[in-house]
Amino acid sequence: MPPIQTNDRILSSCKPQQNHAYCMHKAHRVMKYKSRTRRAKSTGQTLSPISGHTRTVSYLGLPPRFRNEPRPLLSFILRVLDGKHRQMVRQHLEYFLRFDFQIPTPEIERIQRRLRGDPSLFQCAVNGMISSMREMADMWIDSGKSRTEREVDFPTDRNVEDVLPGRACSLALLIYRSLLRSHPVYKEMRRDGSQTITETYPRFDPQSHWKLEDALQAHGTKWAAFYFSGLLDSPFSRHISRCDHCKAYFAYHRARLRKVKHGVFCLACERQSSVKRTEGSRNRRLDTAAKERIEWESRRKGPAPPEWIAEQVNKRHGTAFGRRWVSQNLEKILERVEALHNAKG
Repeated sequence: MPPIQTNDRILSSCKPQQNHAYCMHKAHRVMKYKSRTRRAKSTGQTLSPISGHTRTVSYLGLPPRFRNEPRPLLSFILRVLDGKHRQMVRQHLEYFLRFDFQIPTPEIERIQRRLRGDPSLFQCAVNGMISSMREMADMWIDSGKSRTEREVDFPTDRNVEDVLPGRACSLALLIYRSLLRSHPVYKEMRRDGSQTITETYPRFDPQSHWKLEDALQAHGTKWAAFYFSGLLDSPFSRHISRCDHCKAYFAYHRARLRKVKHGVFCLACERQSSVKRTEGSRNRRLDTAAKERIEWESRRKGPAPPEWIAEQVNKRHGTAFGRRWVSQNLEKILERVEALHNAKG
């Protein structure tokens, strides 16, 4: 706990006959009360409708190890997308499923007997959560990709409204069908009297499907939609990304505001990104050289001088090439010249 900062005004209000220890005690009590009031207002804590006291609820029901991270929800979603933390996902789903089984009914008792007899049956819920989370992440990331050039990415253009090629519906409709149309919310009051909308956790609905396997998979899908919709409503929605080379999911420290022209790569594949950028820049310079050679030959007789071609490339791309660069790449320039002639017919 940080040291208490004393308040000169509070100390001056003490009577002269009171000793210094009493004044410090009074200052400590006042500052403690004010800090508690400030803390409750700043964190947006709500009051319990039963007791009237401050509610202490973990952030979206995340496991304890994620609560102290700077981006807890994003870190949890990346673990789920990784697919290597299936035991963590299973423990999380089983923990909340116990609350749904608190009121015993013949249907609930039958489901509990089946799960105890075949523990592997619960993998349907785990598979449903992981696969649905990946589907939603792919739809969100792909909504910012260029439709014509897959290496071009506009993270700021991501949206949940567009129906992407190969998809039957938009991301908004998918989350609505999986969660929002059957997900109850209610109002709660803060300490200062203002109100807020509070969500409840997804509930297991065994009557939604004929087979228990399908009901468990739908339950995992509902949890995936619950967490991913929370990410979309957070400042970190555009931090998540996917590597174009290894297809691994990762997160930027800051959201990218500029257009990505040469593909998105994770740290492990960053070398591949550097090679692609170098190759792309080289190809663009060769294309410029080929076009300038065609332009020269259309107006004058004879081949274009290498010095002139290098000068035009330098003007266009900010380089400092000489005639030697043109001579070294003459074969590739001539190939592009022929390809441009063939394209014109």
